Amino acid sequence: MLFRRRDSKLDAGAALPAAVDTPGSAAGGRTLVGRHTRIVGKIFGDGPVVVRGAVNGTIALRGGLWVRSGGRIEADVEAQSVDLEGNARGKISATTRVSLSETGEFEGEMDTPILEVCPGSIVRGRARVAGFPTRDRRTAH
Repeated sequence: MLFRRRDSKLDAGAALPAAVDTPGSAAGGRTLVGRHTRIVGKIFGDGPVVVRGAVNGTIALRGGLWVRSGGRIEADVEAQSVDLEGNARGKISATTRVSLSETGEFEGEMDTPILEVCPGSIVRGRARVAGFPTRDRRTAH
């Protein structure tokens, strides 16, 4: 039978898969690109994405993007937040913040209201860090 009710006695001893070290979102779960996985193309979604492998193309998310150590992206990225422990190349546009850890490397153009850079990280290119708009600050037109 393709779909059947599982016996609760059998499920009690079953091991659960290990959790990804990234918080879930209200919009859904999380997506993991594993170490031995390479995606060429477009990734669109509402929830967070964790990259431990490689992504080439376009990434558009309403949630956060985490590029873990050993992960690589060559992409145009639009996301709520971006955390880099691995390597990123291309254009990043984040609505809340971009954070580079000690092992993070970025090359390209970046547009974010907050940029967090730890000692040891590498940034090559241009970064436009505008900060969050306030009532006292007006943007020039």
